[in-house]
Amino acid sequence: MATTTTITMISIIFYHQQLELREYDAPNDMEKEEEKKEQTTSKSQSGDSEMRGVHARTHLAPNTVCMAIPRRCLITVEMGQETPVGQAILRSDLDLDAPKHIFLMVYLLWDKKVNGENSFFYPYYEILPETLRNMPIFWTHQELEFLKGSYLLQQIQDRNEAIAEDYHAICQISPLAKICTLDEFKWARMCVCSRNFGLQIDGHRTSALVPHADMLNHYRPRETKWTFDEDRQAFTITTLQPIPAGSQVYDSYGQKCNHRFLLNYGFAVEDNRELDGFCPNEVPLELSLSQDDPLYPQKLDFWMRGEVTHTSQYHHHSIPNNSHNSNSNSHHKMASSYTKRVRVCASNNENTRLLFSLLRAMNCNADELRAISTPVANEMRSLFAPDHSSSSSRNAAAAAAVSSYYRSCRDIRHPLSIRNERAVMLNLLQLISQALSRYPTSLSQDKTDLLDDRMFPPYSNKRHAKIQVRGEKEVLHHFARWARTAMEVMDVIEQDLKEEQQRGGVEVQLGRGVVVDDSSRSCGFDYIIRRMEEDEDGVHHTVLRYCADVLGSLRREEFKNLRRQRAVMAATSSKKGEGYIF
Repeated sequence: MATTTTITMISIIFYHQQLELREYDAPNDMEKEEEKKEQTTSKSQSGDSEMRGVHARTHLAPNTVCMAIPRRCLITVEMGQETPVGQAILRSDLDLDAPKHIFLMVYLLWDKKVNGENSFFYPYYEILPETLRNMPIFWTHQELEFLKGSYLLQQIQDRNEAIAEDYHAICQISPLAKICTLDEFKWARMCVCSRNFGLQIDGHRTSALVPHADMLNHYRPRETKWTFDEDRQAFTITTLQPIPAGSQVYDSYGQKCNHRFLLNYGFAVEDNRELDGFCPNEVPLELSLSQDDPLYPQKLDFWMRGEVTHTSQYHHHSIPNNSHNSNSNSHHKMASSYTKRVRVCASNNENTRLLFSLLRAMNCNADELRAISTPVANEMRSLFAPDHSSSSSRNAAAAAAVSSYYRSCRDIRHPLSIRNERAVMLNLLQLISQALSRYPTSLSQDKTDLLDDRMFPPYSNKRHAKIQVRGEKEVLHHFARWARTAMEVMDVIEQDLKEEQQRGGVEVQLGRGVVVDDSSRSCGFDYIIRRMEEDEDGVHHTVLRYCADVLGSLRREEFKNLRRQRAVMAATSSKKGEGYIF
């Protein structure tokens, strides 16, 4: 059964008539208490459980201040700055990874070392977990293997390296090495990372460790809210809804992707969804220009426009076919610096729009690139329009592209043409295929594995790893379906255009360059969109809106271009009939 821990720091901090802290001897004990708990099981060296939660002793009504931690019981950034190590850091010009976290860590480590049992905060230090084995930076090689294929592995490595760099840099300018080892520094970093609160005190933004308040576990939608109350001069937690006696009292760590929960808090949420069904889980996609593209120099200039590192040298970084290995490696390193990483989730948010914008820049042809990257006056844009009199096979989509100029490759928020948008979707499918190929297991296998509590025990590190990679693959599959659905809708649009040009006697080269005869076709764009809207279990609403609104707008533009061509050709024929020579 769960055991109740008596905490004796100061009665006004840790003893409340309303709340108590409980330790869980095993996951089963915890599940009997609350099924919503999201925490990793681990044992300290002494055998004590590190799985804990705060429970209500009595019924808590909404708007009840269930916890008030006096200001003098907070460990703040300013306290860390006042230590000898903190003073040395302030006098230096060190570029630290997370300065506010560093000062909290410094106070924690300095106070434990210097004051020990005489520290005011000693009882708080005693209830901090002895180990943090649930944090990925402390995982074993075998546990990290369950993240194979995930970019999170790189983030874990980066975190370890950043912590080590900070430690060694601070040791150079202060007596930090006499206070803690690198492993203790890492422990403190993750304690602070997973427990600090961003507060405003006396009108000043700071961060603080708040004893007892940091024992609340995560759950959404949030059931409580917290703040620093200037009138009370205390950190307070207030209930937002009724909490029955015996129930666990939760904090919300925010709407986050599981990679952030796992990296910073040591757990992954099994069903990480909001009440409206939105899932914030993300996956990073890396985009870079092909150096085999004949337009590579011009595209690279546009690709880097607006970036801090953008200089004219970017025009000259294509790799010659006869380059030696050393040169190839050098060029490869330079090319890698031009890679843009975009984190996307199953939503039409800013990052999704950025993804499509970058892909449109990557896949534009010469006419489109010239039009979107060159600030030409409107009256001059006709010079860039296709020459219909010289060749009927010129890309009619360029007529649409030349009407828009974009300051950078991040700003192309509307399709350039059917040809370009189809290339975008094919490119996206290629990126997704490459990303999925890095994982040793499929999405369906992950889902099956998570049904096996014996092989993947609740709250274990390998289960959290499995939850993380499953979430990434779900996002990848979402965008794969988006791309395939979009291309199917573009097939319908091209067929609509084919019928229109046949009625008007104008032949136009469309996105794929070939328009095939489809005598069996019985539905058009409006019909296919209506079917998608009526299918409740069909495509995701973001995909539906893209097809209906974005591709619908592109379809209207293509029809305008088609009719504009007709008018131009009719006028040309009329002038020829009147004896004009061209």
